[in-house]
Amino acid sequence: MLFVPGANMDMVYINSYGYDMRQLDSELPDSAKSFDEKNFLQNPTHRNVASFQFEMFQLRLAQYIDALAHVLSTGQGVVMERSVYSDMVFVETMAKFGYMSKAARNLYYECKKVTVPELMRPHLVIYLDMPVSTVQQRIKARNLPHEVNSPALTPEFLAHMEMVYKQHYLREMSNHAEVLIYDWSEEGDTEVVVEDIERIAFDFDKNDPKLADWKQPDEWEWCQKRMQYTKGKNKILNWMNVPDFSVPELVLNADEFKKFQDAWWNAPGMKFAEGFNAEMGDQFLNTKTKIGA
Repeated sequence: MLFVPGANMDMVYINSYGYDMRQLDSELPDSAKSFDEKNFLQNPTHRNVASFQFEMFQLRLAQYIDALAHVLSTGQGVVMERSVYSDMVFVETMAKFGYMSKAARNLYYECKKVTVPELMRPHLVIYLDMPVSTVQQRIKARNLPHEVNSPALTPEFLAHMEMVYKQHYLREMSNHAEVLIYDWSEEGDTEVVVEDIERIAFDFDKNDPKLADWKQPDEWEWCQKRMQYTKGKNKILNWMNVPDFSVPELVLNADEFKKFQDAWWNAPGMKFAEGFNAEMGDQFLNTKTKIGA
């Protein structure tokens, strides 16, 4: 079993040579500077919040495609910490509190509409439930300054996230996957979770809509799926490049983009960058190009 940790912006900003691209911020205009999870928690009204969320969606999309490629190529299962499917919980909550504009939210769903349907939905979703008060206690106990002092992590913000998870995300996913929900207020027993998973019969009933994505008619169709997620990964990612210049907070003008591009590819190690960091760097630039002028 392969475990995939949750996506974060270090995956974009730290290149394969270990150089942190956030060190380039002094060379960039405000609209092109780095923006990550800590920045959002400290300044949720910043103009780059929407751009940050699009980039997180890209990362989760790339991770999920790689997970599908791994499953279909090796037969080995993959466990992911969050995924492209739960990403909408953050978008809905950001939009609710005015951190993401209606136009940016609409563009997000346009990008989701042309990419996510190409994927095979998960077999199983595990949700660890705890009340907002417990979440706040753990944030306080962890004592990370960007979390403890965050103007975003209010009881109202966390409660809305919980509502979207339960009333939208879990309800939708239960139509296509098995769902296990646990009260994690006092932290549960992971052995119980494993035992519950082992008891699930992932049998394919042709009349059952659950796991419908995994009911391919023959070996040729399985081969096509495997090729789609290995050789065709960039094609799916590139479908995110939906031209739309009606979202001001996502637009870089030509001069801003030129400064960003020059600084990015002249950073230490980027000339020889390869692998995941270079791939996501290209997608990162494509996002800026899509929303640039």
